[in-house]
Amino acid sequence: MAVRDPSTMAIPTELNYPPRMIYNESGEIVGTILAYADYQTFLRILAKNADWETLPRYLQDAIDNTLADEAEAEDGKARPLRESAREVGLAPVMSSNF
Repeated sequence: MAVRDPSTMAIPTELNYPPRMIYNESGEIVGTILAYADYQTFLRILAKNADWETLPRYLQDAIDNTLADEAEAEDGKARPLRESAREVGLAPVMSSNF
């Protein structure tokens, strides 16, 4: 598994709204509140730069949900995955055991 050099990543530094920190009774930061657009930007950065297998399941789900929201917002007719995969030469191998 290759480790990415953070200095080579293009990470947006401007947020739509400044994040708000959540502190516990000891004054330690235990969470962050982000605007939804900034949260989506964060998820896109993770999807592009992180090793999917090392992401916690909740972040994988969040990225999946964001991609699904984007797909639903697109114009056009839905197409079967098998058809799209065939067009780019990635037709799945079907097993006759089913």
